[in-house]
Amino acid sequence: MRRLLALCLPVFLAGIPLTATSQKPLIPNDQEVFKLSLETHGSYNEALSGEAERDHFLLNDFKVEATGTVTPWLSYAYRQVVCSHNEWVQANGFGSYIENAWVNFQLSEKLSVTAGKQDAAWGGFEYDEYAYRIYDYSDMNEWMDCYFTGIGISYTLDETQEICFQVTNGNDNRSKSPSFYNIGWNSSYLDEMLSLRYSVTAGQQAKGKWMWMAWAGQQIEAGKFLGYFDVMYTRGEADPLGLLEVQFTDYLSLVTRLNYRFHPKWNIFAKGTYETASVYKTNDIYESGKYRSAWGYKGGVEFYPMADDNLHLFLTASGRAYSLTEKAKALDVSTENTARLSVGFVYKIPLF
Repeated sequence: MRRLLALCLPVFLAGIPLTATSQKPLIPNDQEVFKLSLETHGSYNEALSGEAERDHFLLNDFKVEATGTVTPWLSYAYRQVVCSHNEWVQANGFGSYIENAWVNFQLSEKLSVTAGKQDAAWGGFEYDEYAYRIYDYSDMNEWMDCYFTGIGISYTLDETQEICFQVTNGNDNRSKSPSFYNIGWNSSYLDEMLSLRYSVTAGQQAKGKWMWMAWAGQQIEAGKFLGYFDVMYTRGEADPLGLLEVQFTDYLSLVTRLNYRFHPKWNIFAKGTYETASVYKTNDIYESGKYRSAWGYKGGVEFYPMADDNLHLFLTASGRAYSLTEKAKALDVSTENTARLSVGFVYKIPLF
């Protein structure tokens, strides 16, 4: 499941610019001890194929967020989900739950530590998007859990290079969530025209069972154009995403999005995904090889009526198509191709 912030949080809180395209800091004003906001995403959806039971009107996301800077070296953030239509959330039976509850200690201009429940510092730019702004995630970001309790350390080499170290020991939402050991590297080049977000991760799923991840995101921003390309690979002795629900599985995701802000108030975009699910080691029940492929597409137009980007209206078309190999069909695996039109709004409402 996607999360709000992929870069190490301390860098933003310290006000150190990494790239021009980095997310807005959770604490935009160092003098504000308390800020409260609501993150909302609502839409009307018309199914063109599949999703016959999907509601027409949906409140896709509704979250409460409180942030603040107590002193120049101490800040905090708290975010709670009131409702969400994320598939991972629904599959695990959660209603309201806490995504973030952390404090940050800025030890020096370059070094900071974040402790508490926080976002995993993984690579890629789809992952880095504000979650309530996403219309549809790739399977990798939709089904992978990403809010964990632990400690994150950020060290800034200079204004364009950052290294993140993070250790977490599970998630309060489920008792068998793996422990993760993560190293992230974020950088920018050519006067911030090119940005990279890479990470490697080891996760202990259970005693003697490990999973491994390597995620890489590349983004180009030039004038009115912004585009990114993410490559994400995950494998584990126990199924990391739970889509195949078999042992020794691996997943590959390729995601690209292109944006063209042709007017300060208008943006058009197109997004595509290609993903595979495979078994990498033959066992007593399952033969190695590819089992599932998925292609996703989305395009639309966004309108920003206010001076800032807190509110925007959108019209989008999206769909997803699946292909199952003979190995998957023999296991009675089934999928449904989908397509729909959506119109709605995304609004981060500042309260205090």
